[in-house]
Amino acid sequence: MNQFPNSVPYPNIQNHINWCWAVVAKIVGISYCRNNSLPCRFSEDTSVCGVVRKDHCGLRSCVCGSCYNEITVDNVQLDIVDHAKDPIRNPDGNLPEDDEAKARALRYIVTGDPYDLSLNIVVAGLYSNTQDLLSTSAAFIDEAIGLGNPFIGNYLLEEGNYHSVVLFPISKWQLDLYDPWDGYKERFSKLQIFKSGFLTNQGKGIIKWIQYIRP
Repeated sequence: MNQFPNSVPYPNIQNHINWCWAVVAKIVGISYCRNNSLPCRFSEDTSVCGVVRKDHCGLRSCVCGSCYNEITVDNVQLDIVDHAKDPIRNPDGNLPEDDEAKARALRYIVTGDPYDLSLNIVVAGLYSNTQDLLSTSAAFIDEAIGLGNPFIGNYLLEEGNYHSVVLFPISKWQLDLYDPWDGYKERFSKLQIFKSGFLTNQGKGIIKWIQYIRP
């Protein structure tokens, strides 16, 4: 008899403590393909039972699944991690990743090749900027919003870690913010997100830099 009932992993909540980069790329990449009528190797749905990950280091059991008492993870998250992680610095896929990994993940989702440079991914802003992004990169923000596709926002948490979220343009002045840590979603003004700050379940934040696909 199974000790635990079978359950499905949460597909758009990071199944691992350090997989926010893969989940935001998943959401942004799949949405980009759908919005632009492009073929995509993934869909919004994942397999019923996910896939078993023998390496349990960093897994979040509260959002992972279970299949015959084995821990399962969202197969798309794991596939993105396996193909877009840094093979030298992060061979097991358990460590946080940087902007280059998010770019590789987007390229993998959209083109099937994490190193296909034909996909133009724009990075605007820098974590170390002393000025807010709205003051330094307003034109890039407006372009990302104007394209109408979800894009990646990155910010510094109060405890000192960096975190990635998805920003969904609603209008020229409003965006929905989605946090892959717990599925939190809320609508904020452009001013709040990029200048005055916002509040999620993770605490206070301000987006310091963004990444988006430029067609």
